[in-house]
Amino acid sequence: ASMRLPTGVGPISVADDFGDVYGLYYALVSSGGFSWDEMREFAKRVERQLYAIDGVEKVMLYGSRSPEVNVWISPAVIASFDLLPEDISRAISQQNSVVGLGSHRAGEVDVELVEGSTYSSLSDIENQLLIAPDGKQYRLGDVAEVDRGYHTPPSLIMRVDGKDAIGIAVASDAEVDVVKVGDRVAETLREVALSLPVGVEIVALYPENEIARKANNDFVVNLIESVVIVVLLVMLAMGVRSGVVVGSSLLFVIATTLLAMLLFGETLNRTSLAGFIIAMGMLVDNAIVVVDNTKKLIATGVPLRVAAVDGAMRPRMALLSA
Repeated sequence: ASMRLPTGVGPISVADDFGDVYGLYYALVSSGGFSWDEMREFAKRVERQLYAIDGVEKVMLYGSRSPEVNVWISPAVIASFDLLPEDISRAISQQNSVVGLGSHRAGEVDVELVEGSTYSSLSDIENQLLIAPDGKQYRLGDVAEVDRGYHTPPSLIMRVDGKDAIGIAVASDAEVDVVKVGDRVAETLREVALSLPVGVEIVALYPENEIARKANNDFVVNLIESVVIVVLLVMLAMGVRSGVVVGSSLLFVIATTLLAMLLFGETLNRTSLAGFIIAMGMLVDNAIVVVDNTKKLIATGVPLRVAAVDGAMRPRMALLSA
């Protein structure tokens, strides 16, 4: 379809990654001695391995230099053949996509070509026939200099610790556990790294699975610390039995919630962790109110069982509203 578009119309670009979240970022880093073609081939090898992982939705490579072929035209030389730069650009565009016409180097005009066309080598381009207005035919290689290079200036440059790199971004399926997917990605990258040549390595930039695991572990530690602190404070303020009741109610509710999340396939994430934090405050407050009401009823001579039930039932609507 792109070949049928009018001259000057850019290539068709389909952007279907709106809403995709790339949570895993790595970099393929070169210590030097490798061309961008080789680095791009290494990155493609990594990309193929990542797409084979269950739970990986998309893989994006960025920072790679785009290859192109430059045709350097000397106006004085082509004038002697009775040709114009537009004649050369027109002849090439019939077989390839031309990026630009008009760059200059020491008085020469540069015609940039996109790699990937009916041309399979520089020789094919050099053998491209040009027809002058008088009907004479010339080889492109006889009137211009053809060489291979990279698009300049690059659209994106990536460096890691001052070294050239290609970024690798991985988006996981929204329905899977990012920690498990991240672990599988890390394991695959370790295996792929063993097959890479010396001087090329894979560096983790933002491993979301490790960050999420650390956040969950920190939350569990903070949760245990908060329960212990609350129980100790309640024991000091209201007695040992009251502290045991409040602490056991917290543990029971937390355990029940985690079990329900497991049964319904929910996972611990930032949203659920925030819900736990908010609920902890309400649970402690409600438990203290119920225990305090129960103690007051017991002090008035109400039997323990009746006092425990009434201590929770009487303020139930107020506690629910709160």
